[in-house]
Amino acid sequence: MTRLRLYLVGWPLLLWGATACSVTADEVLPQDCPGNFSLTLIEQLKQQPKQTPAAEITQYTYQGRTVYLVTGGDPSNPSYLFNNCGTVVCAAAGGPKNAGDGRCSDFAATATNPTLIWRDQR
Repeated sequence: MTRLRLYLVGWPLLLWGATACSVTADEVLPQDCPGNFSLTLIEQLKQQPKQTPAAEITQYTYQGRTVYLVTGGDPSNPSYLFNNCGTVVCAAAGGPKNAGDGRCSDFAATATNPTLIWRDQR
């Protein structure tokens, strides 16, 4: 399994298998994707220092797929959107103009079914 080091809200976040899975909306998720990446993401965020505001993971449906948006900490830091394989889809918000990286500029307008699945209660 490969390991990707990603800096999420200023702290390194290790994603196991993150580079092994890359799909388009028309492809079926590969068999080597984690059963539920959100559980891995929660465990990784628990290992990081507490953020203010608190870190949250919200599940959405975006472009027909389940995705997870991680928010929290300094609002000027990017809020990353992950697919169910753990691959970063985009920075959906944050940054200098709170516009993310522009790779999913339609996310706020088209994402549906928001469900808060975890909030750091420490």
